[in-house]
Amino acid sequence: MKKIVSIICSMFAFVLLMASCQNEDELSNSNVGYLRLNLGVNTSVTTRADEAPYNPEQIGIQIVSADGEVVKETSNWTEWEGQQIALATGTYTLKASSAGFDGATSGFDKPYYAGSAEITIEKDKEVNQTITCTLANVKVTVNFDQSFIDAFTAANVEIDDNADNTGIDPLTFIMGQENPSGYFPVTDLKATVSVTNKDNENFTQNDIIKGVQARDHYILNYKVSEGSGEGNISISVDPSTKEYTYTFYIKTTPDSAPLSAPTANAWAKLVYLTGQASSSELTPENITFQYREKDAAEWTTVAATQDGEDYKATITSLQPNTTYESRMAYNDEQYSEITEFTTEDATELYNGNFDNWYQASGVWYAVAEANYNNGNAFWDSGNKGASLMSKNPTSPEEGVVHTNGGKSAKLQSQFVGVGGFLGQFAAGNLYTGHFVKTISMSGAEIQFGSEFTARPTALHGWFQYTSGTVDYYGDSTPSDALVQDGGTDMCAIYIALSDADEPYTVNTSEGNFVDYANDPNIIAYGELPITDCVTTSDWKEFTINLTYRDLTRKPKYIIVVASASKYGDYFTGSTGSLMYLDDFSLVYDGEPAH
Repeated sequence: MKKIVSIICSMFAFVLLMASCQNEDELSNSNVGYLRLNLGVNTSVTTRADEAPYNPEQIGIQIVSADGEVVKETSNWTEWEGQQIALATGTYTLKASSAGFDGATSGFDKPYYAGSAEITIEKDKEVNQTITCTLANVKVTVNFDQSFIDAFTAANVEIDDNADNTGIDPLTFIMGQENPSGYFPVTDLKATVSVTNKDNENFTQNDIIKGVQARDHYILNYKVSEGSGEGNISISVDPSTKEYTYTFYIKTTPDSAPLSAPTANAWAKLVYLTGQASSSELTPENITFQYREKDAAEWTTVAATQDGEDYKATITSLQPNTTYESRMAYNDEQYSEITEFTTEDATELYNGNFDNWYQASGVWYAVAEANYNNGNAFWDSGNKGASLMSKNPTSPEEGVVHTNGGKSAKLQSQFVGVGGFLGQFAAGNLYTGHFVKTISMSGAEIQFGSEFTARPTALHGWFQYTSGTVDYYGDSTPSDALVQDGGTDMCAIYIALSDADEPYTVNTSEGNFVDYANDPNIIAYGELPITDCVTTSDWKEFTINLTYRDLTRKPKYIIVVASASKYGDYFTGSTGSLMYLDDFSLVYDGEPAH
């Protein structure tokens, strides 16, 4: 049953009952009239017999002068109820509206009422004015038919504005729950129903409601489609109540869209999506990709780039080791099947802060004791070969550290021998892999690479370096080496990822090294720029970006090498070269170079 209440504004020329905020002296020298308020609300669109009556104390009043000044106002009109309000003669606008809510946003059970009228105050004259407050926003009710409930295991309807106004939040109505009515500002609306059928297929349907006006009540009924499903919307209108009943008929299986389920190349924090469109009638600019965490309610849309017959998108800022869903979309109305993918782990670089060290038989290892004992050393150096002369070119350092309270790795190039002539030059170095054995005094056998399957985008860290004058120059040093006998030594830091089935075995006595530029199993590589491989005055931060030669292959081994003498493998360098390493870490953010 409808309830209609009026705001009746009456003016009475009765000086003795004027508002208490005005004194007698002011009134005797002014042209004054009077206003007495009564207020009510016309809830004709929304009130039903089983609904609670609207609380009139939620209505606020403003009295606005002709020049736009608010001369009086209250957030609770009952404060003025039964009183006479004295006003100077002139024209005013009375504005009544729901207090504490301006109707500019959406919300459940938040009707917004408003009404206004103009009045003219004349001296010693009485004016009667009636204002009726009516619903000023739009009501939406969503119902799920029993046939719909029986056909789908899950469903929800999201109502949003169709113009992407940033101040309007979408409201979601969920099948199987008690859903109150929602209220929206006056704007065209978009209704998106998302369903999961008995075959666990997910699909959506979008419908646009245009020509929306204040006081409109939209009743959206969702039923199962019969037959072909053509003409899947019926609309009925009750002009007396401004009720618009939309019945949407939803198929139990998704329409076959001319879009393929995307393929996903998922990394730790990004994914490369690729899909195809089988119809040439689709406008490429309207093809997008959408993604979300599995079972999340909302999809995020990203633009697609056309590459020949393929459409591609790169999505960054994902969470590692997380399952996502993706699909192609056209005009946010047709969708491909959903592709599920799980991002990789963002594996940390073991002992990258170089705080863990263990000494066995006089040899220092950059590894915790437990890892050394179970054979998972990860890091190694040339210490084992130099230990024959009780030397450790690589050792822990507590006095020179980047982070207080920890340790750094100290790499000190030095001669390892007897009397300065019987022995070899040994560069201070550290690498991922394993020192296999010493080959007399002519070199060593080394395995480069520790097991690793993640795909970082860069190596980040800190180093400090002092380069000395080259005082040892091996006979096999390349002719194009960047250091010369008697010149200034250089340091080196580089990183590589390999998908070979085993680590790289290097024999320094035979000049057998890894060809990082041409080896087919190297899938990514990066090195410290030559300009940074010089003496530093303090700790120097670096980031080495990995350049990938193939974005689909996954590594099996990681190779990280640092040396106080760049050509130490060739027994070339300076016994005055000293390098400190600290706080190495792998970066997974951003898109990799390739």
